[in-house]
Amino acid sequence: MAARRFISWFGAFSAMIAGGGHGQQRALGARGADAAEAIVGQIEQSQALDAFAQNLGSLVAKVLQPGKVKDLVSGTWMGHPAHPMLTDIPIGAWTSALMLDLLGGRTAAKGADTLIGIGVLAALPTAVTGLSELADLGTEHERAIAAAHAIGNIAAVALYAASYVARKSGSRTIGVGLSTAATGVMTASAFLGGHLSFRKGIGVNHTAFEYAVEDWTPVLDAGELAEGEAKLVNAAGNDVMVYRAGGALCALADHCMHAGGPLHEGKVEDGRVTCPWHASTFNLADGSLVRGPATAPQPSYETRVQDGKIEVRSRT
Repeated sequence: MAARRFISWFGAFSAMIAGGGHGQQRALGARGADAAEAIVGQIEQSQALDAFAQNLGSLVAKVLQPGKVKDLVSGTWMGHPAHPMLTDIPIGAWTSALMLDLLGGRTAAKGADTLIGIGVLAALPTAVTGLSELADLGTEHERAIAAAHAIGNIAAVALYAASYVARKSGSRTIGVGLSTAATGVMTASAFLGGHLSFRKGIGVNHTAFEYAVEDWTPVLDAGELAEGEAKLVNAAGNDVMVYRAGGALCALADHCMHAGGPLHEGKVEDGRVTCPWHASTFNLADGSLVRGPATAPQPSYETRVQDGKIEVRSRT
């Protein structure tokens, strides 16, 4: 009987938290998620934030032009976006400092102070990689969220820096208060960063969900593709760019892995195609990466002409 009462009570409690009504089942915490969704929706509609991001992005783009420096901050050299990895350092340092402040007592004060300083220093290169990504954003909603994310990060770093100064000046209570406030700002800003990645797909491989085309698949009449011409075709649901050069046929996934740019609209030169959006460059022969900000090779296809048709299949 007690077990049944507990199950009944827990079910009612879960429904209350989820916000479910009569006849409507909702996920646990749905009301909180709805509130967060509404706030993010308002941020996405902010023209002021979009304008701020456009201006900031233009300045960053002038400094970080396509080339070695852009590749460095993008993470091209390691095959993975640099920004998500670097964020772990300041967040980890600051969170550890909070735990020491709350639980470590006086003996942990020096360690907490050091971690605050490490986090502030680590935030600088992290910010550079984030600004590089902001400069590549393409829609007003993405830019508005990114602007709010950047402003939140700047505010958090400023609070942590002030906390470090206060701690070193002997005003430890003020320093702890400032860093505690900074933790709240950092968490809200991190939420927006997660929204950009997991809801907007910023920084993800834009070819990740394309299925491999295992069988030879006809995509175009051979006579329809002229020498030096790129065309967009469809192979089993995948958008594919096909190109003819010197009698040879090349085929790559059309959506650039970096941000989904249409490669068939890009410039082809010296056996390479350059994305028209952010200038990532790939070898046509095999999709290997020549220049970022892309961080991985472009999926490529084998090609042949069979019965007057150009056929492709995924390269293994």
